[in-house]
Amino acid sequence: MRSVASHARLCLILSAGLLNAACSGRETAPQRTAQAPANDGHLFTMLPSSYTGVQFANRVTESRELNVFTYRNFYNGGGVAIGDLTGDGLPELMLTSNQEGNHLYLNEGHFRFRDVTNAAGVKGEGFWATGVTFADINGDGLLDIYVCYSGNVEGERRANELFINKGLNKKGEPTFGEEADAYGIADKGYSTHAAFFDYDRDGDLDLYVSNNSFRPVSSFGLKNIRNVRSEFGGHKLYRNDGGRFIDVSAKAGIFGSEIAFGLGVAVGDVNRDGWPDIYVSND
Repeated sequence: MRSVASHARLCLILSAGLLNAACSGRETAPQRTAQAPANDGHLFTMLPSSYTGVQFANRVTESRELNVFTYRNFYNGGGVAIGDLTGDGLPELMLTSNQEGNHLYLNEGHFRFRDVTNAAGVKGEGFWATGVTFADINGDGLLDIYVCYSGNVEGERRANELFINKGLNKKGEPTFGEEADAYGIADKGYSTHAAFFDYDRDGDLDLYVSNNSFRPVSSFGLKNIRNVRSEFGGHKLYRNDGGRFIDVSAKAGIFGSEIAFGLGVAVGDVNRDGWPDIYVSND
């Protein structure tokens, strides 16, 4: 089973796509340049979006109802995941935006990408997408997609989404079906990031969800509520029990207080005892 959230060899793609492109939900290919820029002698070479085809920018639009005063995490941003969704050895790229849906780019080789969001069915129904993670959740050898959501919206629109990989269509594009509720991980907290890993070493992937808080820190006062669990603001650990995920946060000793303000999570065997450890960054 695999879990993928990044890929060092494609760092140059992210720079080009995030800095130089305009956000577009259409799959119509923009005007493309045929030649990549010449190597400038550095370890990495900036590739423009006109060559890569990654036309994306996470733009947020303020309104009277939604702004940094009505939603404190208005500028927290989206996420990125890289991994081979088609099985051809070339990693795909997915970028999530807060207000304009998810964007999935098919890797066509030589750092050329094509937007296949609509064909893949991964644009998403949630409103404020944050982190995204690729992982083979059902153990069929195909990477699936888990998207975290947050925002000043009702719970259903804030529910995290799980896109199960259904294989390729006739055009060789990956297709997905949303099944977060069926797997028990349509978490409705103010999620920022998630990590899949086998914490109990039973052969399947479990899930850690890092949540933030809707409330500003000044509203909590001086009372210590670290041991008071919050349904929407606290971190959560889900155990995979035969394809259905169960919340085992309290039993596992995971703090789930509203004061955590989680931003990121990484997993690794820090003390080399054979068991995965969890490192969480909080605001």
